[in-house]
Amino acid sequence: MGLQEIVKRIYHSFFATWSLVSVTVCILALAFRWEIILVPLFFALFFLTFLTSLTYIVFYSKNELSIRQIVVRLVLQFILVMGIVLTVGYFVGWITRQRPVYTIATVVSVIIIFSAVTAFELYQTWRLADKLNLKLRERSGE
Repeated sequence: MGLQEIVKRIYHSFFATWSLVSVTVCILALAFRWEIILVPLFFALFFLTFLTSLTYIVFYSKNELSIRQIVVRLVLQFILVMGIVLTVGYFVGWITRQRPVYTIATVVSVIIIFSAVTAFELYQTWRLADKLNLKLRERSGE
């Protein structure tokens, strides 16, 4: 995957992830009966979403990736995203031993959001491949 495609993926991933993170925070606020959602929390999550979107750099390659390479890089990306979220969460104070429920909620949220964004991207890639295949069939006269 080339650099231009990586930048495009980072851009799309950022906005898809940011939307899902915002919805997740609102759901968690209702579930844990938070009285108020602070604006600095959204700025921190905005920055965190940007950092996790940068993990798409692991897909950079001058050559086309095989399915196995894609899967390995996807697993590596998930590990990086989880590491970034847990590390930032620990240093900011979102994740502590006194509140293990928040840690579990964070991990589950990351898994759900990562899976949803990945599924959305796979769907977009599949649609693009179908369009390209259709154009190739039309050109070849089938």
